[in-house]
Amino acid sequence: MISPLLHKVPKLVVVLSAALFLSGCWDKVDLQNIGYVTAMGVDYEEGQFKLYGEMISFNSVAKTETGSAMPGPKKWIGHSEGQTIQIALMELVKSSQYQLSIENLKTLVIHERAMRELDEVLDAMNRQRAARYTIWVYGTRTPFDQLFTTDQIFNQSPLVSFLYKPDLMFRQVSMYRPLNMQMFIQQQYERAYTTILTNITMVKGDWKTGRKPLSLNVPQGSFIMNNRRLIGYITESEMKGLRWVLPDFKQEMLRIEADGHRATVAVDQSVSRLSGMPQGDSARFKLKVKLRVHVVEMKGELTKQQVEAEASRQVHEEIKRTYEAGVEKHADLLQTRLNLYRYHTAFWKKYASKDDWMPGKGDMTIEVTTKMTNTGKYDLE
Repeated sequence: MISPLLHKVPKLVVVLSAALFLSGCWDKVDLQNIGYVTAMGVDYEEGQFKLYGEMISFNSVAKTETGSAMPGPKKWIGHSEGQTIQIALMELVKSSQYQLSIENLKTLVIHERAMRELDEVLDAMNRQRAARYTIWVYGTRTPFDQLFTTDQIFNQSPLVSFLYKPDLMFRQVSMYRPLNMQMFIQQQYERAYTTILTNITMVKGDWKTGRKPLSLNVPQGSFIMNNRRLIGYITESEMKGLRWVLPDFKQEMLRIEADGHRATVAVDQSVSRLSGMPQGDSARFKLKVKLRVHVVEMKGELTKQQVEAEASRQVHEEIKRTYEAGVEKHADLLQTRLNLYRYHTAFWKKYASKDDWMPGKGDMTIEVTTKMTNTGKYDLE
């Protein structure tokens, strides 16, 4: 009589054989052996791409029981060159001592010189999709060995900085709108869209730790681009009018002065509407802006009507100055061509689609209205 156990032998053999093909830990990845590039800078000189990579220490990201970052070096900066960006990246790998990865890349900074090669930069960064479309994109004129070697306030991780979190500042100061790779590419391939790319630089001395001045990343002016082509550069004073027409405006401050008295108001809402009116081979535009403000400080006595009127006048002048600066630079800063493309297609195809078409300085009418909603603890007349 055959034992019942013998009938189970074939099944046992099959199970053990299948186990040989099960995956184990043979392909595990040790994070300590991988160098994650968190910020990348691209420059171009004498026919060579110059690549700069910033790696952040895990110790600077991890927290101790006290809530502060662990001691030790916070970041490392690498540099390489090559005829293409990928060749330059491979040269960076050779000296990195690690398996280098850009899968956790958070920021891309393009030097003004490399913007002439923007097609190649975008192709290298996005063809294989190693980097995500959510990374922040900046332009710069500052050498990368200065831009990537800045300090941190409170000894925090380098990730808590304008380079990696521009949205933190935008919540309080809406001058510089954060731009990620998805938005950047979308705008670059839209012929009618004018891209405003923030120029990031380094300043020293605004903050100190003890007596030591800190070097910190800050925005300063912007680059103007259209259809993957660099048009020029606009200073911060020239671009002040742009903040009032941003669709995701958060907050700004205005200094009001009238009859020898002055006040500071916070603008917590700005809603704008641009209308185009084709006339023959030209077009006129009307821009309406509505502001909501509240007083945060005052010296002297100003009426509610004075504050609202002066705020409207000041914003009107800023927008006008920005529009005229754009016309002089042949840059459509207020997106008039985009308005024609969306709402007056026939006119766009016949006239405005040409690269040399621009509205004149006198073709823009600006209307600004201001409503005060709060005067703080003290009333105004």
